[in-house]
Formats: sequence, structure tokens, C-alpha cells
Amino acid sequence: MRKQISSDRGFSMIEVMVTIVVVAFGLLGLASLVLRGLQAGADSQFRTLAIKQTYDMADRMRGNPVDAKAGNYDGILPSGSPSCSSLLTAIKGGGIPVVTTSSTTPPSCSGTGVAFDSSCWQRANMTELPMGIGAVCKDTTANSNWYAVIVSWDENRSGTANKSFWITFEP
Repeated sequence: MRKQISSDRGFSMIEVMVTIVVVAFGLLGLASLVLRGLQAGADSQFRTLAIKQTYDMADRMRGNPVDAKAGNYDGILPSGSPSCSSLLTAIKGGGIPVVTTSSTTPPSCSGTGVAFDSSCWQRANMTELPMGIGAVCKDTTANSNWYAVIVSWDENRSGTANKSFWITFEP
């Protein structure tokens, strides 16, 4: 009497290899998802810091209304940046104003009044954001008293500022 061996038991080598390939693709997709989540978190942090910095300058100007109304905050621009008229034209036309600079050395907090506000603000921009830099421009059209406060930074670490956040307000 001979017993027949059944081949229906267990897994074949091909089934195990297919399972390993499917699990490997699933883990690669999960790793990609985690990396994208980390990048989105970093981008969100940069935007939050830019918003904080923008409102910081607006609060400094509201705290010094005499100089703000006199236009003394107008033209806070780093060297190598587009002019205020270019930045304001971009804002009015629905574009994105991007402030750039040729310097990577943060200024020291020095001076008094507007000079102190400007140097400390730019220092914070440069130290808190990658390639962070800011500008303050006053609209000079007739009967206008509003300012634009712009903060730009390098979100994708390309070496140049490519994202901006700005507000316009009247002190």
C-alpha cells in the first residue's frame, strides 16, 4: 500500500517571493508618504515663522506711529533686492513679490527707532528662515498711506528666496 503525497499543503517558493515583492512596494510607498509629511511640516513651520515676522514689523510700526506716518519705514530693503515700486506693482497686479539679497550675514541690532527696528527685524528674518529677508514699502500714490510688509525665504533650499508672505496695512 502506497500513500500519495498531496502537493496542496504549504506555500510554494513563487508565492513567498510574490508576497515579499508586494510588501516591499507597500513599504516604499509608506516611506515616501512619511517623507512628504515631514517636508510639509517643515514648509508649514517656515510659513508660520514668516507670518510671525511680517506681523512683528507691522507691530513695530504701530508702536512708532509718528515715524510710520512720516514714511520713515518706507524703503527698508536689503542690498540686491528689487525696488519698492517693483514689489508694490507685483502686489497690486496679483503677483508674488519676492525679496532677494546679496548678503547672507545678518545685521546686528543697532541704532534707535526705525534703524533699530529694521536691523533687528532683518536679523530675525535671516536667523529664523532659510535665506530669510524682508522689505517694507510704502505706497506713494496720491492720498495713500498704506504699507506692504514682505518676508521672503528659500522654501526648497535652492539657494535663492522663492516663497513670500506679505500683508498690506495702514498704520
